Amino acid sequence: PVKGSVHIADPYQNPFNSLLAIYFTLNDPETGTVVKLAGEVNADPNTGRLTTTVLHNPQLPFEDFRLHFFGGAGGSLRTPATCGQHTTASSLTPWSAPESGPPATPSDTWAITQAPDGGACPASQGARPHSPDLDAGSVSPIAGASTPLVVNLRRNDGSQEFSSVSLTLPPGLTGKLAGLGACSEGALAAAAQKTGNEEKSSPSCPASSRIGTVDVSAGAGPAPYHAQGTAYLTGPYKGAPLGMAIVTPATAGPFDLGTVVVRSALQLDPNSGQITAQTDQLPSILQGIPLDLRTARVMLDRPDFTRNGTSCDPYAFSGQLVSTLGQIAPLSERFQLAECGRLAFKPRLALRLIGATKRGGHPALRAVLQMPPAGANIARASVALPHSEFLDQAHIGTVCTRVQFAAEECPAASVYGAVTATSPLVDYALSGPVYLRSSANELPDLVMALKGPPSQPVEVDAVARIDSVKGGIRSTFEGVPDLPVSQVVLSMAGGKKGLLQNSTNICRGIHKATAEFDAQNGKTADFRPPLRNSKCKGKRAGKQKKQKSRAPSGG
Repeated sequence: PVKGSVHIADPYQNPFNSLLAIYFTLNDPETGTVVKLAGEVNADPNTGRLTTTVLHNPQLPFEDFRLHFFGGAGGSLRTPATCGQHTTASSLTPWSAPESGPPATPSDTWAITQAPDGGACPASQGARPHSPDLDAGSVSPIAGASTPLVVNLRRNDGSQEFSSVSLTLPPGLTGKLAGLGACSEGALAAAAQKTGNEEKSSPSCPASSRIGTVDVSAGAGPAPYHAQGTAYLTGPYKGAPLGMAIVTPATAGPFDLGTVVVRSALQLDPNSGQITAQTDQLPSILQGIPLDLRTARVMLDRPDFTRNGTSCDPYAFSGQLVSTLGQIAPLSERFQLAECGRLAFKPRLALRLIGATKRGGHPALRAVLQMPPAGANIARASVALPHSEFLDQAHIGTVCTRVQFAAEECPAASVYGAVTATSPLVDYALSGPVYLRSSANELPDLVMALKGPPSQPVEVDAVARIDSVKGGIRSTFEGVPDLPVSQVVLSMAGGKKGLLQNSTNICRGIHKATAEFDAQNGKTADFRPPLRNSKCKGKRAGKQKKQKSRAPSGG
């Protein structure tokens, strides 16, 4: 016997200028015989099946030619994913061809009888298990804290491969977009055309758009190969106001399979404020090499980016993972914050009537809500105007239907005001119209439709139920998103479009509203802000009494 070795050839620096090639070297010290053979390895781009071709072999007789590839955790080959009979085929052409006839085609059939974990052996691709695991949460689960967010997906060896993921974050868990840049479509297209080493040495996306890191592992066995990538914020993507791109150089040892760019649409629920990330299809094979992704760990660790909400109620991450066979597995991970009680809750509300002051007049209304920073967010708000103001139902004209609102086709006549809000999460003000929308209640709902600029068209809808209490009009916002706001300015029209009507001369006496605010952490703040009007200066009858209010309470 003459012994030798099998070596991996340098990619694209071999006789075939191919990604995959191997060398066979044999050395017989007794006879001084040295044999060096080069084999071109072709991987099927769809299945990954390998075919090795060795041409122009030396005309030396031999009885056996045995190749042994190392196994174990560092083995270069993986067995098929299903049990049953599998066949290795060959084609051997002699030097005497073609006169000697067609090539010989010996083959060998062998069996896979055991699953990777020793359990039941799947007979088909669809019979493989599909039960991925999810670990997710904030590094510091403290209410209102700025802290990295970690999401870790993993699957067992031999289970169905990842295809796409949808994940909805718990209420209140969000990201601070202020001060961030965005990776452009051009930069992402350039990254996809680079080699992995080129992307490593010169990232395509700007550092201002970086929001985190990614670690993915691929391959069978107990020690899959790990590769690192970077998560970037992008602009609007696939109808979502924001997107995320994960850029991963696909390099392993001497192999460079290019740069993988995986896009995700980041939807923001306008009612709950929850973020849902929906990925595009994940790559399963690159240049004929199956990736066999086993884990994907995303850490959003940009300083002061991800922020916890201010509620300590139990919530969960939820979503689903679709396999390459189209099978869906649910994802869920419990999530709960702590130390909510330390957050203060001190909202301030100023109300002002503008225009008509006499009985029967229709004044405009301006309401300004201010929230101190670093406190608990609002969960519920109710404002009841005094008896001096009531709802003039004769001025309720056109109302936007729910269908029209969902399609963003509300008629212009259903707009009765405007709203602007600022938040520490963004650099810009969110603004929009105030609609009357059809409701299951006796009166239509008041909807403040806030929206960001075209570069980040995030939407938040604040819906108030309108009713009457003690002869006055009341607006109640239930289920307010657990999102921080600095200021909200509401301007309701007056005159012919005004919904409010004076029941008395509002310059006589002091008229106070009743405001009740509940925080996400359970605290409350109830007070009675005066309904001011600049035209009434010096005209109010009687002495102005000091405003009484109930201090914020709750645990």
